[in-house]
Amino acid sequence: MAEEAIVPAVRKRGRPTAAERRAREAQILSTALSVFLHSGFGHATVDELAAAAKVTKRTIYAYFGDKKALFAAMVQDLAVGVSLDAATDHGTLEALAANIILRVHSDELVGLHRLVIAESGRFPELAQALYTNGDARHIARLAEHIRAERGVRFVPLAEPLFSLLLGERHRRRLLGLTPPPGPEEAAAHAEWALEQLGLGRH
Repeated sequence: MAEEAIVPAVRKRGRPTAAERRAREAQILSTALSVFLHSGFGHATVDELAAAAKVTKRTIYAYFGDKKALFAAMVQDLAVGVSLDAATDHGTLEALAANIILRVHSDELVGLHRLVIAESGRFPELAQALYTNGDARHIARLAEHIRAERGVRFVPLAEPLFSLLLGERHRRRLLGLTPPPGPEEAAAHAEWALEQLGLGRH
């Protein structure tokens, strides 16, 4: 008797699984920045955002609520890639400082910074979203590394350290005067910044 062909079960259409939802959210977040940079926040439409992510407008509204909430979630998602969550970050203060330079000085995040500066007059909440979900997060993660690796008395240096990691070089990047740094340049900049504050390893 011939064996019957095994036909894989097809899941009925309906509510997405948790894994599908996470994948869909990630797709929306990963494509949103290109839309915002191309059209500007004010002119970017939910139709554009949905088309870029290959989802429906209804999905955008269901997952994020509105365009402003999507922007804030996008900034937070980008920031997590710069300074990892404590549970998954097994690096050092030096590695975190270098990664902040590498990513915050990148074309992608410099473009985001320019966008927020250009649009913050009409949409001040964008600046708040960038600072709260980006800069403030990075400073907090630097503080955690400083506490663990250098001692609690050095924690107040987290904010000055972040300032040095950006500094005049970031200003030149915003003005389009210099190219983004490579890994070696970022590491050297990080080492210099740490030394200025007495946070280098001796």
